[in-house]
Amino acid sequence: MVEAAALPTPWQVRFQAGDHESIADTLKAGIGGSAGMRPHELLEAALATCMTISARMALADLGVTDAEVGVRVHLEREESTTRFRYELLLAPELEAHRPMLIEHIACSPVRSTLSKPLVFEPA
Repeated sequence: MVEAAALPTPWQVRFQAGDHESIADTLKAGIGGSAGMRPHELLEAALATCMTISARMALADLGVTDAEVGVRVHLEREESTTRFRYELLLAPELEAHRPMLIEHIACSPVRSTLSKPLVFEPA
C-alpha cells in the first residue's frame, strides 16, 4: 500500500510505502515544480524497475551476477490507448541472452498487472 499526502508547495506530494518515502511533483500552467518525479513517470518507473529486476533474476539463474542490464520505458497517453514502449538495455557481452531476456521481461509482474483490465473503486 502507498499513502500520499499533499505538501504546502503547490502540487508537491509526499508518498510513502512502509519505511520508504519520496516526493512527487508536477508543473501545470506555470505552477508547481520538479522536486520529484511526475505521477506518470512513477508508472514508467514501476514498469522499468520490475522489468529490470526480472532480467537480472533471469541472468542470475544463468550464473551471470552483477550484470549491466536495464530497461527504458516511455508512456504514451493517447485518446483511446495507453501505450508503454520499452527497450532492454544490455552490456555488449550479454547480447547473446537478449531473446531469453525479452521473454522474461514480457512476463514481469508489473507488466502482467498493467495488462489486465483495471478497476478503480473507493475503499
